Amino acid sequence: MRAGLLREAVVFEEFREVKTTSGFVKKEYVPVLRTKAYRKKLTYYRNEGVNAFEEFTDDTVILQVRRNLLINENLRVRYNDKYYKIRLLDLQITDNTYLITCSKIND
Repeated sequence: MRAGLLREAVVFEEFREVKTTSGFVKKEYVPVLRTKAYRKKLTYYRNEGVNAFEEFTDDTVILQVRRNLLINENLRVRYNDKYYKIRLLDLQITDNTYLITCSKIND
């Protein structure tokens, strides 16, 4: 992967217990990793077995990032001020990157 393609800023967040100054413990999302990514172009084919066009590609994003041991499928991705859940984490051995398929979280 060429470094010039990494133009999009993404933040990976993990759901953790956080202790406040008063000593109260609450669970919230905490940033784990800030990195650059490349957004892959998403194409949609009619012959992929989607019935009645129930699947919307507007809610799906495919990002390519350099491999990092902190990235796993339990994290949430913040990209363009929207939150996404990691659906698929695919390691590309040829260039040591991850292809991450994400779907938008409706809050």
